[in-house]
Formats: sequence, structure tokens, C-alpha cells
Amino acid sequence: MKRHLLYATCFILSALLLSVTGCKSENEPEEPESTLNKESALEVDYTVAISDNNHVIYELNLYNFTAAGTLNAAQERLADLRKLGVDIVWLMPIQPRSTDGKIGALGSPYALHDYTEVNPDHGTLSDFKAFVAKAHSLGMQVWLDWVPNHTGLDHIWVSGHPEYYKHSGGEIVHPNNYGDVYQLDYSNADMCNAMQQAMIYWIVETNIDGFRCDYISSPEIPADFWSATIPKLQQAAGRKIWMLGESDFQPEKPALLSAGFDYDYTVGFHWQLENKIGKAQTTGTLRSQCRSLVNNNSYANMDRMIYLTNHDDIGNNFDGNYFTLLGNNVAPLTVVEFTLYGMPLIYNGQEIGWRKVQNYFNRDVINWSTVDARLQPTIRTLVALRHTQPALGSGKKADRPTTTFLECSNSAFMAYTKKKGDNTVLVVISLATDSATCTVKGIEEGVYTQWLNSETITDRIVKKDVQLASTQPIYLPKKGYSVYVKK
Repeated sequence: MKRHLLYATCFILSALLLSVTGCKSENEPEEPESTLNKESALEVDYTVAISDNNHVIYELNLYNFTAAGTLNAAQERLADLRKLGVDIVWLMPIQPRSTDGKIGALGSPYALHDYTEVNPDHGTLSDFKAFVAKAHSLGMQVWLDWVPNHTGLDHIWVSGHPEYYKHSGGEIVHPNNYGDVYQLDYSNADMCNAMQQAMIYWIVETNIDGFRCDYISSPEIPADFWSATIPKLQQAAGRKIWMLGESDFQPEKPALLSAGFDYDYTVGFHWQLENKIGKAQTTGTLRSQCRSLVNNNSYANMDRMIYLTNHDDIGNNFDGNYFTLLGNNVAPLTVVEFTLYGMPLIYNGQEIGWRKVQNYFNRDVINWSTVDARLQPTIRTLVALRHTQPALGSGKKADRPTTTFLECSNSAFMAYTKKKGDNTVLVVISLATDSATCTVKGIEEGVYTQWLNSETITDRIVKKDVQLASTQPIYLPKKGYSVYVKK
């Protein structure tokens, strides 16, 4: 009897001890471990932009995009662009190219024979309408490249309306000494009207959504042409027609800031990347240029397009491209392109890290099976981030997020936060040639989801939650990068 009482007393004391110490009985289920630092799959395909300010634009060269080089073949691959998350397809000029004075096997896409025809190499007007309709069905816009400053030497206006061109000494002027094009005369009201009607034709006939306008910083095109033209395009469409101008409006042509464009190019920033930053191993100049870009107050009423490369990229048509100029900095600078400011551009093959020079005077078809194992998943993830995070949107000044550059103990690192409302994104990159740890100060402390990690991106696209302090050591491999979203 005493032995049973002793056993019972010991059992009760053990139970009380377990309840006080938090120990678990043998049959009690385990508490779940912390989810911090545990990886899980991250879905980055088929994302949809949360607003127009979170769009991604894609420049497409039909000759190089597919082996056939046709609109029909390109249409078959639109689903791939939708999977990537492209919102806007900007087609390089689809009109017939002039043959007189042509350069290379194809001639220049910016030396046109006729504004209102489709290049037979690409297909027919019906093919283009079908391309636009398919893009719309997938939720993508189509913008047409427009060449307002000049035409090819055998353009139909040269013989039909020679008065549309600028003359000197009885001869039509070649702008900038370009031997394959003639300069249009914007003092001729009939020419201006004909140009407007040609643009309206594509809107009404094919249902396009916008124009990328070539060389509008030309001193021969008055800004008030655009101030008069853009409202006419909107009126003819009965809906929004988007306008992108190939120029850095400030300082190249400040009058264009109020002409009605939605976007211009970050040309100055791009040239700084290629000419002053390039293959640098420190971020001092990069940080300075990034600050200048985001703090430019000239763009209160319009947005901008940011890019690492396009068809005009320095050397891209001849002896090199952005890999030649930026080297191993391409990946971390791609992160900057997608997260810093403005609408990011993906150029024809950039999404797979295509490295071959794309000379647009000749065919150079992209081999889509040649995929850069680091850049391709990085860009896929960056598109998803751009689409889903308000803090990575752009737009007019009133819509933009706040950018704060953080203090880094290592000069090879750059870190900044983007914040809009309760959404905070932290970006950290390194231009160092070796792996390193940097102490970053000024972080908004808390739990973050790491969306992008260059250390693992070549193996898998995953996310994990991490706790970050206001002063936080962050490790990155060489030319590394991480992007975190605060929970």
C-alpha cells in the first residue's frame, strides 16, 4: 500500500514538474519549429502587374526573335513572353525598309520605305492584326516603333511629296550625315498632318496601344508637334494611347517634358553605367548616379524607362554589347535596373542572357536553348517582384515609392530600401570580385522574406524568411545580390 502511494506521489510530482518546466510528455505532439531560414518554393511565372506603374516592357526585333522572322512565328511565342510576365511588347519598325543606300543585308529598320505598309518579310497587315489580337488576349499591350525624324531614300514621299523634306542647295538633307535617310521638314504643315494621319492609321486599323518614338530629341522636330499630335491620337483611339520618347528629355530637350509623353529614356544614367561604372569593383560612382536618377525633380508629371541594353546599345550593332562593357557586373546591375527607378526594359534575348551582338542591319537569330543559368532565373524573379510589390512601382512623382540609400561598411556593396505605404523592399548588391560580408546600417528591422538570393539562384527559385536588425551583416558571393520584402 505504501509502495503504491509512493508511485502515485512520484507520478504527480513528475507531471507538475513537466508543466512548470515546459517539458513534453512522451506522447505529446512536438511544437512546430520556427519558419525562419526555411526555404520554400517561390512561384515567379505568369505574374500580373498590380498596376500600370508596375509594368515591364519588352523590345522585340522580328528578324532575330524567331528563325522565320515573321509576325506569325512571333505570335506563336507570345505565350512565352506572358509566362515571363511581359506587359508591353514594343515591336521594332515593322514597315518595309528602304533598299536605296541600305546598310548590310537588310538595311536599317529606321530607314522606312512606307509608313503604312507591313514589311513582306514579316507578313501581311492581317498577320499584324492577328499578332495584336493575340497579345491582347494574353493581357499584353503592343507598341509600334515610330520614326518621325526621317525616311529612307526611296520612301514613297520622296517622289510623291518632295516638299515634305528639308532641302539645302537644291538637295534633300541627310540628317547627322546618315547617308541612308532624308530629313523631314516640320515647317511643312501638310507633312505634319500626313505624319499624324499615318500614326492614326495604325491605331484605328490595327488596335495598337502605343508608340515608341525614335529620335524625338531631334532639333528638327518641334515639341509642339507632339503637343498637338498626342491628343489627336487619343481622340482617334477613344482610349489611352501610350507614348515613349527616345530621349533623355532633361537635358536633351526639356520642352518635351510637357508635350504629353508617358515615358522617356534614362539615357544619361545608361551612359554612366557603360562609360564610368562598367566593370568597376566599387559602387561609389554607381551610388552617386543612382541618387541623381531618383532625385531628378524634372519628371514630376511623367515616368521613365530604365534599361541596360537595347538595339542602340553602344557597340551592339558592331563589335560588342552590354556584356562587353559591363562584364560580370551585368547580373547585379540587372537587379538595379528592375528595382531602382522607372519601368524596366527587357531587350530581345536579354531574359536568357544572350551574349551575341545583334546587328540590326543583318539577321542574327537568337538561340533560345542557350540559357544563362544565373541571369534567366534572376530576371524571372525580378519581373515577379516588380509586378507584385507596390514599393517597386514607378509612375509620376506622386505615385513613386521612397528610395533610401543605406550605409555600407564595404565599398563594393550598395544597399537601398524602396518603400510605399506598408510595403518595404530591401536591395543589396556587390560588385566585388570575391565573396564578402558587409555591415548594412539603417535597415527597417523586422522579419523579411528573401525573394532573390544570388547564392542559390542557379539551383532553385526559393524564398525564406529571415530576421534583419537595423544594423545587419549581410554576406554575398562575388558579384552577388539579395532582395528582401518586409513581412
